[in-house]
Amino acid sequence: MAVVATAFGLLALFSSAHPILDPDMWWHIDVGEAIWQHRSVHFVDQLSFTNPKVWVNSQWLSEAVFAKVNELFGIMGLEFFSLLLKVAAFLIVFATMRANPLTKVWLTILFAFGALPVMGGARPQLFSFLFIALIALTIHRARQSAGFQGKSQNASFYAPIAFILLPTLFALWANIHSFYFLAFVLFALAIFADWTNERMGWQPVIGSVFRKQVAILLAFCFFAIFITPFGWHSAKQVFVNIVQSSQLPIEEWKPVTQMRHPLVVIWSFLLLIWIFCLAWSPKRPDALEIFWMAFATLNSMTGVRMTALWCLLAAPFISDHISQWMSRSERLKSHPEAPQWLPKLTVALLAFLASLIMAVKFLPDEFSKRERKEYPQGAVTWAIEHDLKGNCLTRYDWGGYVAWQTKNRLKVFVDGRADFYPMKVMRDFIAAYYGKSNWHKILKRYSVNIVMVSPDAPIANLLALKSDEWRLVYRDKIAVIFLRRAFAVSPQSQPTKPQTVT
Repeated sequence: MAVVATAFGLLALFSSAHPILDPDMWWHIDVGEAIWQHRSVHFVDQLSFTNPKVWVNSQWLSEAVFAKVNELFGIMGLEFFSLLLKVAAFLIVFATMRANPLTKVWLTILFAFGALPVMGGARPQLFSFLFIALIALTIHRARQSAGFQGKSQNASFYAPIAFILLPTLFALWANIHSFYFLAFVLFALAIFADWTNERMGWQPVIGSVFRKQVAILLAFCFFAIFITPFGWHSAKQVFVNIVQSSQLPIEEWKPVTQMRHPLVVIWSFLLLIWIFCLAWSPKRPDALEIFWMAFATLNSMTGVRMTALWCLLAAPFISDHISQWMSRSERLKSHPEAPQWLPKLTVALLAFLASLIMAVKFLPDEFSKRERKEYPQGAVTWAIEHDLKGNCLTRYDWGGYVAWQTKNRLKVFVDGRADFYPMKVMRDFIAAYYGKSNWHKILKRYSVNIVMVSPDAPIANLLALKSDEWRLVYRDKIAVIFLRRAFAVSPQSQPTKPQTVT
């Protein structure tokens, strides 16, 4: 009954954030459609004009899945699929916890709420969060088994089937998303933590046999991650992505301490709960809790989207502390048992709430309203109607949307693939969009003949002053379109005056 209540609670919670229409979702679909079209991952990139080469795509499989789901069920179906992935990840967290059912329910929903702002929409990282939750469940189950036996029996934990399943998971993961390297770190920290517990006399200790088996498994998994269409280049591209993203002003890679967002308050509150548990819980933290939580906290401090990882890893540890408090409280005084009808009523109410929220949020009108609010829907429609083609500079978070909606007739300067574009291209884009001193030369060097940006974008104000070279042809509350006057287009693409939509 508790797991059903948790599932409905998570559905209600995550549904409340939809429709998300993540900016990266559009180019994920576009790339996935290209994979199905070419029946290959080795093709010259079709979204952009600034880096015409084959992209070493470490998440091609998830993009192929997204494209197929979108083809079969549309954007709403794809968003619902992403919703199920998030729910599944935290149901695994629920299964990992050791506490009474009610505590597990509210803790799971609380930490899902902490991860809510950064889990995003239909993105490959959702698969990674699901797999990380599975890895954490595996380690915790091994520790629980050792704890039940008292002192370590130094017995084998992993069955032979694990030498097939785990490398297979890593081989699959290496083609779905780049976060598999986090699993290597978590396993390595688990080995070191078990050794530390043994040396310090802490519990639980699984034993040296477990540690050797996990080390051998990791060796198999290491070779498994090279089973991709790109071989070792795929793993190399993961580190390129990490390095480049950390050097760019991308919102989700900002340290959590540099953001003015409710997320910071939520995460700080959860962090304080953990610190409070460390200080006053009857249960003393062991090496694994210290190592994993230090690693997760450091990641959250350096990149805000890693707060989801923190929530996935922190919840089971905090549930252990709270269960210790609860058991001590129950020994001191007795509590009346809850009526038998109460759990059923709770499940019914949560099911009703989840159904109501999904019925309201997953409506075509809601998706259209969100799209009109967040993206240049009107400008793109105008460009399609006027058969506009060419090199387009648009916002970083609009790039995938513009390319996909125009069927790549508009090639964009950049989109959300920070690992695909050379640093020079990214710096040139930032300089052009924000109107740095060399913006004019950059547009000429890259042969940009279309600019589709927000009306208040710095580049829009500068182009309005260059009326001898650029012409405003479309304007609404969300976007403006400028065309280079020397740009040869069909007559219908050259209106006598700009079209303004209110």
